[in-house]
Amino acid sequence: FEEAAIDAYQSAQTFVDVLNCNDESAITQLVSQSRSLKQKASEINKRVLQALNNTFITPIDRGDIQELSGLFNKLTKRIVKISTKLKIYNIDANSDDCLIKNANTLLLITKTLVDCVTGLKAGDSEKILVASEKINELEENGIEDFRHAINEIYSGKFDTLMILKLKEIYKSIDVAIESSVSAADLVMQVSVKSI
Repeated sequence: FEEAAIDAYQSAQTFVDVLNCNDESAITQLVSQSRSLKQKASEINKRVLQALNNTFITPIDRGDIQELSGLFNKLTKRIVKISTKLKIYNIDANSDDCLIKNANTLLLITKTLVDCVTGLKAGDSEKILVASEKINELEENGIEDFRHAINEIYSGKFDTLMILKLKEIYKSIDVAIESSVSAADLVMQVSVKSI
């Protein structure tokens, strides 16, 4: 899980790097790097499921292991998809500061998710609780950022096509944030079950 959480965090970092990059060839390289992270997430998920199939007794409920592994895999894939859409849509992040703010919120959430999983590995319920609370706080910030972004989209600064593109990007970021929160909630549940 720790490896999967780090992979999700790295994909969020790559997404932020794509947003902040102005060089087309560097963006292409970053998007390619994010696709590698997506492949790595699938491989991690396969390894977890294979280990689960080969193990009779597990320290965590089998269903929770499968669900958490699947959540991390989906989270990374969602973040990579956002990076790909940015390149395809040719969106300049400098035209919309809300986009950078939303991306940074997603980056902070995935970084905190790594802390949450590290706490699970160490059996540190206090660390999990602190990370989970921070993730919930960041989610609230993300919801506020999303509302602000939608208001900005319809402010009249953008043409119709750009509105559609930005709306899809923002919705994708929102879904990735929700996936991160779901993973943190499941880590918290697993921690509570093991006490």
